[in-house]
Amino acid sequence: MVAPRSRPGPNMRRRAYVRPWYVTATDIAHRCTVLALVGGTLYYTAFTFRMLYLNHKYRKADGEERKRMDEMRNAQQLPEPVKEATE
Repeated sequence: MVAPRSRPGPNMRRRAYVRPWYVTATDIAHRCTVLALVGGTLYYTAFTFRMLYLNHKYRKADGEERKRMDEMRNAQQLPEPVKEATE
């Protein structure tokens, strides 16, 4: 007959290696710093590409509008202003 195993005592239940509190605090600070840097970089990169896209779209529409206005102005063929003769 096998004897039932008893639960280990409180000292035996702990992990073999417990990190000191300052190592854990440094690890948390490092993770937060990296997360902030990576998140900020992604945010500002996305913002920059969005602005480039919107500016390109605006400039393209503005260029087409100017071209259309120039064509309308040329199609009207306004008469040249009459110069008064000085005799």
